[in-house]
Amino acid sequence: MTGSALRILHLFPRLLGLNGEAGNVEILRLRAEWRGLPVEVTRYDGGEPVGFADADLVFIGSGPVSAEVIAHPLVLTIAAPLRELAADGVPFLAIGAGFQLLGESVTLENGEVLEGAGVFPVTTRHGGTRVVGDFVLDSPRLGPVVGFENRGSFVEVGPHETLGRVVYGRGNTETPGNEGFWEGNLLGTHMHGPLLANNPVIADSLLDTARLRRGLDYTTPDPDALRVIDERARQARATIAARPLSE
Repeated sequence: MTGSALRILHLFPRLLGLNGEAGNVEILRLRAEWRGLPVEVTRYDGGEPVGFADADLVFIGSGPVSAEVIAHPLVLTIAAPLRELAADGVPFLAIGAGFQLLGESVTLENGEVLEGAGVFPVTTRHGGTRVVGDFVLDSPRLGPVVGFENRGSFVEVGPHETLGRVVYGRGNTETPGNEGFWEGNLLGTHMHGPLLANNPVIADSLLDTARLRRGLDYTTPDPDALRVIDERARQARATIAARPLSE
């Protein structure tokens, strides 16, 4: 691996990528490279966790319950090195089923309880009415955050900080309140699809956490590329955020 490159570890891209979440890795790569910081992506689908110790940022996406059950034993085999990365300050972005599997436990609809990797201090319960549609949050860190919600589960985060307050959608609990988990270097959410494309400020926050931890600097920013993409993202957020008001 290149010493000056930022290293992203993408967990289970084949099993857990139902809603196009792999695009988030591409957004991270592009936004770093547009600033002159090279990126190396390691994709892990099982086997020995080679190169885990060198990871600067970890991403895991989502999938149906069937894929979650298949991925579960694979996740447990790498739980210890993942917890070590988290404890060492490596930023994580976990979405949907990946977020659930990196928690403490997942209770399926049939009552079976799957042990989680213990990276996030959260528990998940499957069941209830599935919600699918636009998702709008008000984040205390970022302001409006928009995306897509597709879930039939509930997440208990306890007293911990969340990604934001639900404006439109359901979120962690049966009564709309808050969504996801975001404390320190750990970000988990059920905001599916192009989360980072619509909300590039989250991508930049994760990249800053990763590069500053390694002492890496941006060298040759391309402000024009960033300006164009960020304006498109702003327009997308405005469109999604305004939609509930017109219904």
